[in-house]
Amino acid sequence: MLLEYVKTVQPEFMDLFVKRAPEQVVEAMRQTVTNMLGTLPPQFFAVTVSTVAENLAQLMYSVMMTGYMFRNAQFRLDLQRSVGALPGAVSVKSDPNYAPGVQKKVSGEVIRWHNETGPESMDANQYVELLENEICELQQQLEQSKKLANGGNELLNYLKTLEPQNLQELTTSAGEDALEAMNAFIQRLVGINDPAQLKKAITQTTTADLAKLLYWLMVVGYSIRNIEVRYDMEKMLGMPVKLAELPPGEDI
Repeated sequence: MLLEYVKTVQPEFMDLFVKRAPEQVVEAMRQTVTNMLGTLPPQFFAVTVSTVAENLAQLMYSVMMTGYMFRNAQFRLDLQRSVGALPGAVSVKSDPNYAPGVQKKVSGEVIRWHNETGPESMDANQYVELLENEICELQQQLEQSKKLANGGNELLNYLKTLEPQNLQELTTSAGEDALEAMNAFIQRLVGINDPAQLKKAITQTTTADLAKLLYWLMVVGYSIRNIEVRYDMEKMLGMPVKLAELPPGEDI
């Protein structure tokens, strides 16, 4: 399934990825490519990069694995948000002098209006918990907005906080099928299968074209992890395995 995906995926999928992937993922990829190649504007500076095909292939593999790592990190961030939104994990920060949450010693019921069925009664304690959860969610959204406004990237900041061992865990989960698909995609782009030729063949490109290539590789690496997870879920649930229909950037 993954091999079928890397045989058919085209650069045009990057536009779809930008529309569907989380904004922080797209920005993290752009920042990573910029840090690798520099910030000279291509309309004013024609910078050419030359190397042997073997070095290019190694770079391509590393960049694809970075995209794979970004997807795993995004999975963890999404999980942390989900856990933080669960009842019992609420943190109401109205005043630092008080402990999180409130001691719920209210009694009675409140009336809520359902748009279809009309008035509904709800236990007052449950209603307080509902309000706390809503406040917590709004606080998380506010913190995220502040980070974006300050130029921060939650995904990159999260990766910076990880210990080397934990960072490595984000890529060691790659299965044999995923690694085979990455290598097949690199061979497709490089066009050289002979190891001896890889050591001799010289490749040359501009930094602008190389940046597009590296970004595409990250998108494909990210999508490979997406498809890999969906495939594992289908196997676990006993569902028939489908071809790689998942567009880049679309969640499981």
